[in-house]
Amino acid sequence: MIKILIAGEGGQGIQVMAEILARAAFLEGKKASYIPNFGVEQRGGVSLAFVVIDDNPVVYPKFAKADILAVLADRSWERVKDYLDQQTKVIKGPAFEGGEKSNFPSKVWNIVVLGKINKIGKVVLQENLIKALENRFAKQFEKKPELRELDVKALKTNE
Repeated sequence: MIKILIAGEGGQGIQVMAEILARAAFLEGKKASYIPNFGVEQRGGVSLAFVVIDDNPVVYPKFAKADILAVLADRSWERVKDYLDQQTKVIKGPAFEGGEKSNFPSKVWNIVVLGKINKIGKVVLQENLIKALENRFAKQFEKKPELRELDVKALKTNE
């Protein structure tokens, strides 16, 4: 079982990342669940996503301590610090550091972090992550094929 907590601000794609991870797990025949947690603000409020992936059915997707914690915005730290322990692997997204370390436009920072989560946690096969990404953004990719290329490149940047 792997427990992942993704945190950031509304509009950063936190829930999309969780959804893509869960879809990729289903493609592999794994059991997955995620529960969104965000305030009344759709954009700008703190957004959390609890993801649990296992070979066995996931009874409840919330947990006390995360195996992986990905933080995309500074102000979400206060909401997630209690989910840390000594074994938790922490990922700070490019937006957290002002984007200086990212070679990608801000609209795909979440995909860069998604790739890093997958690499660190060995969550799913990358091909299934790409399939789940393509499924989630099928309409957008159909309209703008170059966006698919950018997202896949961002996903693979942590290889």
